[in-house]
Amino acid sequence: MKKYSNLNINVIKAYLVHLLTGTGILMSFFSIISILNEDKFLTFLFLIIALFIDVIDGNLARKYNVKKFCPYIDGMMLDTIVDYINFVFIPCIIIYKFNYVPEQFEIIVPILILFISLFSFSYLKIITENYLYLGFPSIWNVIVIYLSILDLNVWYNLFIFLILLILKIIPIKVIHPMRYKNHKRKNSIIALGLIFISLILLLNSLSINILDKFKLIFEITWYVLNAYFIVFIICINLNFKKD
Repeated sequence: MKKYSNLNINVIKAYLVHLLTGTGILMSFFSIISILNEDKFLTFLFLIIALFIDVIDGNLARKYNVKKFCPYIDGMMLDTIVDYINFVFIPCIIIYKFNYVPEQFEIIVPILILFISLFSFSYLKIITENYLYLGFPSIWNVIVIYLSILDLNVWYNLFIFLILLILKIIPIKVIHPMRYKNHKRKNSIIALGLIFISLILLLNSLSINILDKFKLIFEITWYVLNAYFIVFIICINLNFKKD
């Protein structure tokens, strides 16, 4: 009886993890509504909530062994659907709607991102055995958040988008902070910290001043943590070439 009870609890936990992943699509819906209402703050707020869900649900899925206790729901398929919408499709609408690039490129850039990212998502070897992305990952939600924080000229934004699109088809190795086996816990903590700091800086960029005299500290921390991942990626690729 006790064994049967434990099995039921494990099944419930597995379904709850899938339910958590599925809430990402609700964030998609609310984010799109916010775009239609031209509410930039809520648009990004729902995207950041979806990003946080994506960061934690994978670890929970492995912890509670959802493949064993919920075998009839494909968690990877579920996660991929939600990710494409939140990481690619909605950011493309944001680029078009909120003037991130020069007007003559408002359609071209989203089309390129949508098309290239579609094949990136469907490429079977996009993630290596050691959980490294092959090419720049399709984290366009993070990119539009960062560009909002930096508040650059639209031509600089265009240059950044084009460089990242080129990097998508170059076989560089980019870490998956939640799954790359080396320094996994440290990278996960830093990634979660970046999400929090990015949210605060984003609010500040949208004229919701909650930092006051601490703004410089947050900005320096943000740059340092991002620099850490950039250096980490460079080191991985240098070691990869040596091997």
